[in-house]
Amino acid sequence: MSLPAGLVKTNYHTHTYLCRHANGNPSDYVKKAIELGFEAIGISDHAPFSELADRSIRMRPDEYPLYLKELKESIDRYKDSIRIYKGLEIEYLPNKLEYYKQVLCNDLDYLALGQHYVPDPKSPDGLRSIYDLDNIDQIRSYTYTLTEAMDTGLFKFICHPDIMLFHVKDFDEDIVMESKKIIAKAIETKTPLEINANGIRMGLRKTKEGLRYRYPRLEFWKLVSEMKPIVIVSADAHDPSLLYDEAMNEAYEFARQLGIEVEEDIMK
Repeated sequence: MSLPAGLVKTNYHTHTYLCRHANGNPSDYVKKAIELGFEAIGISDHAPFSELADRSIRMRPDEYPLYLKELKESIDRYKDSIRIYKGLEIEYLPNKLEYYKQVLCNDLDYLALGQHYVPDPKSPDGLRSIYDLDNIDQIRSYTYTLTEAMDTGLFKFICHPDIMLFHVKDFDEDIVMESKKIIAKAIETKTPLEINANGIRMGLRKTKEGLRYRYPRLEFWKLVSEMKPIVIVSADAHDPSLLYDEAMNEAYEFARQLGIEVEEDIMK
């Protein structure tokens, strides 16, 4: 796959075999990134939260040292060929602030906010999957969680910020308002929002308005185009072969058609 000249230089959203729904170790991704001519790559597997162990597939807490070991091995081996950053895709839980600060201080270069659960008092464990949001109160819970997380300044970018619309059919005024809150907070805190190529890989879905992606959601990104926060495009690669594929081409084209300027390197 050829890259748009002078455009694709980095990717900071990747997953390894440790999350149990991806392939490849850090070195596999680094080697592929070098082959593609990238200047930098970040490895950001799903954080090993014990609170989410029964809800989602991710590395176990006891595997975290192995993750760090494999990251260090890749850096030691390839540091002269490419910049490599250590990260995690992680959910924001207010009681975990000290944990976020600790891993950023001791282990990692960045945290990517990938909010897959929001508070839900009606759920037995107090959480609801973002894939199950089906009313405006739940969407507001997602918005509040993201904006509170951005206020901490601990997260380098927001993964798939529009994923809360996965099952939302009508982009009505309430949804517009919640979307604008997220975008406005991203502008205020200078937190990049991510156009996620993995949503494109999932394919188009038939709706009464026609075919569309579950995410990236066109209506959300039209608001982004108008309000102009920092925007990145990420592979959300679950295999090294997906670091740059046709979905990435489509993600960049999606941004271009909306007049969205893409920030290429957020780690410099």
